[in-house]
Amino acid sequence: MQRNMKSNMYNFTILYGSTRKKRLGIRFVDFINRKIKSKGHKSSIVDPLEVKLPLLDKRYADFQKSKVPENIKKIQRVLKKSNAFIVVSAEYNHMPPPALINIFNYYYSEFNRKPSCVCTYSSGDFAGIRVQSPLRAMLSQLGCPPIKFGMYQPKISHFFDKKGLPSDELDADKRFNLFFDELLWYTRVLNT
Repeated sequence: MQRNMKSNMYNFTILYGSTRKKRLGIRFVDFINRKIKSKGHKSSIVDPLEVKLPLLDKRYADFQKSKVPENIKKIQRVLKKSNAFIVVSAEYNHMPPPALINIFNYYYSEFNRKPSCVCTYSSGDFAGIRVQSPLRAMLSQLGCPPIKFGMYQPKISHFFDKKGLPSDELDADKRFNLFFDELLWYTRVLNT
C-alpha cells in the first residue's frame, strides 16, 4: 500500500463507467475528485473514454509482462498504488454500465484488501439506487469491501453544472463528507 507517512495522505481512485455522448456523470466525478484533493489527498480518475480498454480478451495478469498494452499497464499502476476506490456509476437497465464492468474484469489483485465506496446517479428521481447492489457484490468479490455509505445523486443535470459545481454546495458537501469520512476511516485502518 502506498501512503505518505508524514501527512497521512492517501491515494484514491475514482472508477467511472459511462461512455455515452453528452454524459452527465463526469460532472459528479469532477466534484468528487476536487473534494478529495481539497482534503489533502491524491485522486486519480479511471475513465473508459480516456483509457479505451477493448472488450476483455485477457486479464492484466494473463499477459506476458513485456507484451502488456500501455493503456492496460497504465491503469494497473494507478490501481496498484491506490489505497481506496470510489465507484461512480449510472444505471443501465438496473445494472452497471458495461464499460465499468470491463475495467473491473481486467484486474483482480489490485483491488484486494482496499476499501471501496459506491456513488450512483441518474437524470431522474432514483439516483441509480438499483445498481448499488450488483456493484457492492462485485467489489466484495474482488476483495474490495464497500462501506455502507455513498453519495447518491438524482437529477444530476440540475444539481451539477458542466464544471462539476453543485447548485447546493452545503448539501453536496454534507453528503460528500458523510461517505468520505467513513471511507477515510476504513482506508486508515486497512493501511496500518
